[in-house]
Amino acid sequence: MLKLMKYEFRKTAFSKLILLSITLLSEIVYLLGIFLKKDVFLSSGIMFLVLCATMGILYIGLESVTVLHRDLNTKQSYMLFLTPKSSYQILGAKILENGISILITGAFFAALAAIDAAAAYFYVGGLKEVWNMVNDVLYVSMHISVDPVSIAFAFFTLLASWISYIVSADFAVILSASVLAGKKASGVVSFVIFIILSTLLGMVLDRVPTLQSKESTFALYIAVVLVISAIIYLISGWIMEKKLSV
Repeated sequence: MLKLMKYEFRKTAFSKLILLSITLLSEIVYLLGIFLKKDVFLSSGIMFLVLCATMGILYIGLESVTVLHRDLNTKQSYMLFLTPKSSYQILGAKILENGISILITGAFFAALAAIDAAAAYFYVGGLKEVWNMVNDVLYVSMHISVDPVSIAFAFFTLLASWISYIVSADFAVILSASVLAGKKASGVVSFVIFIILSTLLGMVLDRVPTLQSKESTFALYIAVVLVISAIIYLISGWIMEKKLSV
């Protein structure tokens, strides 16, 4: 399984390197804003870092879906399916690598945000002033105004739900390449199935009850996401095992 995960990571390593490079440039702009006390650099750096975090995580998930589609519909990874590994292991490696990549990327940006907040506290003259600026940027760009704890919980909740949507997209890709292979409009049908599945998934997640504490609510939400993702993975693995011909 580890060898399969390393193989999957190598496929997407270049895009992760590009994301890291753009993030580094954005961080330099942000730090210049702090050290030179330039509001233009500071606000620009914040906006670029927010974009790197959101768009980067979205792309990491979508790239895994495109890689799976390419593996199932071209001869690019033909040898992968000739290895003595079950479809459950191959798909599991793909999902685990992508899930770990998304979580590590999210943790990286969360840690970077904490470091940037600490730097702002020492060099700008107060964390409150910097947070007010961040809040202003978020309100102008996204029309939201929240506290740091709520942002942290919302951020990692979104990461978890995004992983479940990627697993659903993998399921649709597998359907298209197996059960629906060779049929007219198979891609359209699988996309419709993904939309329906995503809608149902969103309805279930929206109904996760709010508990007395944010921590408990967050833990329950993560548990529901993991259970749903595991069910979709098992069904997808079974379809690959029984219906896929590569």
